[in-house]
Order: sequence, then C-alpha cells, then structure tokens
Amino acid sequence: MPKKIYHKFISFDIEQIPRNLNTQADALASLASNFTPTFFDKIRIVHILKPAISKPEQVTPVNTDNDCRTKPYYDWFLRGVLPQGRHEARAFKIRASSFSISNNTLFKRSQAGPYLRCLEPHEAKQVLQKIHKGYCVNHKGGRSLASKVLGTGYYWPTLRADYLDYCAKCEACQIHAPINHQPSEILHSISAS
Repeated sequence: MPKKIYHKFISFDIEQIPRNLNTQADALASLASNFTPTFFDKIRIVHILKPAISKPEQVTPVNTDNDCRTKPYYDWFLRGVLPQGRHEARAFKIRASSFSISNNTLFKRSQAGPYLRCLEPHEAKQVLQKIHKGYCVNHKGGRSLASKVLGTGYYWPTLRADYLDYCAKCEACQIHAPINHQPSEILHSISAS
C-alpha cells in the first residue's frame, strides 16, 4: 500500500523513535494481534490422513542366513531378539544404538551425521572393486580408499582391514606406494675393540 501512494507526496521523512517512546505503536500492534480479519475464515485446512513416507506392513530382512553380519541387528529391530547372556545383550544394545532400519535396509549413523548403508560381504566386495578400479582410479592406499567408501555412503565392520588387504594384493598399489626407508632387520651395533 505505501508503495502505491508514495509518489503523491512532495516529500517525506523517516524518523526512528526510541523504544521507550514507542507506546502507541506497541498498543497498535497488540490491537492488531487481537483482531481477526475475515480472510482467516477463507483459509482452507487440509487434514493429512496418511504420512508421506509409509512403513511397509510386514518388514522382513532380505538376507537372513547365519553368516550374515546384519542378522543380529534385524533380529533386534524387527523381532526384539537379543544375544544370549546379560553382558552380551547389554554390549549389543550399546552397539545397536547407532544403527537403524528404513525400508528393509540397515543404516549406521556416521560421526559426520549422515547415515551409511550397511553392506553384506558380497556387496562389500563389489563396492571395494568398483571404487578401487572404477572411474577416477587412484592407487593411494587402504586408509584413504576406506575413507572414500565412507564418503560415498557405505559401511561394513571390516572396511579398513578389507581395504588394507585388497591394496596389499594390488600390483599398482605396490608400485605407487611410498618407499619404506626402514631397514628390514634391526641394526646390530658393533663395538670397536
């Protein structure tokens, strides 16, 4: 409204009034907050009957064989089954606090904040090979490649050990590895006679 009529004035001044002298403006603001204009009656209210992300009725893990690393977590989250023994169950609950299941997939909360998808051994092997030998290939070593996997959004418990072992078998990683200047054997001191 003021933009429509400001060109009708010859001149105008903007003056800032101190807060303690601004009681009329405060009274006007409180009057306006108590006043309910008629346009509020025209606002439509939509009731959401079901959430945008719905959980499946029956969630069962995809892979529940005994060799599966994620089976204990699925058992705990979906069926409430804990490992035998009081101490083992307590330790498992502490470990499981950083995991969650969404749409039948297990995720682990990372230290940086986002969730990482937990992989089975056969999936981990595929990710290991694709990141190591895929596009933008570089043979920097196990630790940095393990960090690259975490940055990509994947996790498995033996990630760092698997990458160190994989890089130890890779010929290009051995060629481009830093040269070790330490002697292969402990030096023996020779005393002068």
